[in-house]
Amino acid sequence: MNNPFEGVDRDRFFRQIQMPWYNLASVNGTSATPNPYALYHCHPTTESQIANLKRAAERVGKVLTYLWSVVREFDAETLLEYGFPEETIRVIKFDRLAPFCMRLDWCWNETTGVYKVIEANVQTPSFWFECIEGNAKVAEHFGMKPPEIGLKSVLSYSMSQQLQRAADWIRKPIEQCQIGLTTLNNLEDLGTMRWLNQFVAENRCVFPIDELRIKDHQYLFREKTGEAIDILFMWYPLEWAIHDRDSNSAKLWDALEELILKRRIAIVNFASAFALQPKSIFALVSDLGLDFFTPELAETVFDFFPKTAQTSDEMGDTYFAKPVLGRQGEGCFSMISGEVGVQSSNQDPWYTDQDYVYQELLEFPTIEIDHRSMTALWSTWLFNDGTHFVPAGVGLRVSEGKITDDYSYWCPIGISV
Repeated sequence: MNNPFEGVDRDRFFRQIQMPWYNLASVNGTSATPNPYALYHCHPTTESQIANLKRAAERVGKVLTYLWSVVREFDAETLLEYGFPEETIRVIKFDRLAPFCMRLDWCWNETTGVYKVIEANVQTPSFWFECIEGNAKVAEHFGMKPPEIGLKSVLSYSMSQQLQRAADWIRKPIEQCQIGLTTLNNLEDLGTMRWLNQFVAENRCVFPIDELRIKDHQYLFREKTGEAIDILFMWYPLEWAIHDRDSNSAKLWDALEELILKRRIAIVNFASAFALQPKSIFALVSDLGLDFFTPELAETVFDFFPKTAQTSDEMGDTYFAKPVLGRQGEGCFSMISGEVGVQSSNQDPWYTDQDYVYQELLEFPTIEIDHRSMTALWSTWLFNDGTHFVPAGVGLRVSEGKITDDYSYWCPIGISV
């Protein structure tokens, strides 16, 4: 039997499909041995489950699209109340480029009949290749059908539409725009960006974010080549960017904000996407109530959104807590009958010192892999085609603990033949 976590066959296969991040470096940096990320395994699912997940994702996307327009009209005081950093307010209200994509994470439990979307990751770089291309390659390898087809064409069309809108936003012909794709210099993020490069037809370059520079408040450029950048895919958290400093300890945000506000640069899925990134957006849905939405959207909220609040008092003594600007499950914990249940492995003060949101505690499904019981977190991608968000790309992450975090695995999926 194949070992899903390690082995020669596993190494050979993931290198063959050009996925260098099938192992990831230790989160705390104390181990020289990379942790397994991609499982050499294909979990069987059904065509009906994939279809149901995508239909639910499309419905949720309509709620979030409407919410995006609502949030951007809030005054500064209201945005601050929902955890938006003060430095971000001007750019999220100014940027009219609708988000390019979003990844919805689900408690999708077919055993209990609980189907709730727990997060919308709108400004994120990870888990694209795995869902758009990786699942199909693994499924074929194990003699199964791909869970979806035609995904690359959806991504390609959405990408071309978004780049054209970005060029229009800065009032420059797309043919004259230099496009930069940049992110953190690690295997997963930069590897994903290099894979994404194939979907960009115009002049473009891929480089790590530490090569990005600002010239005299006038333009962005790549330090290694001197190329000026007109449209930037910067897969980097906005809440980090506002604190970044250069080698002389000078704050970079003011200059970058100026370029955005003067339309000298368009940054795809950055400021506009951040309008939906804080976890407090789900508390906003609960605060607005069903009567705020149209009957169709209210039905979606009722069916798929868990109760979420900004204070634990509203949730009683049992809930799940997460930082407003949390990522990868960091800083999270559950409370059960007034006692702490499980906690994330990473309790970095960057996360634990933030304000929290509190969500109804849900029972996640489990699956067995190599005689281990694993918690299953389903994800669905939505891509903006210019008129609405199209569902394309379903994925599965599994973890040995109750919280999906940096130590969790990608579990490929396929349809049994």
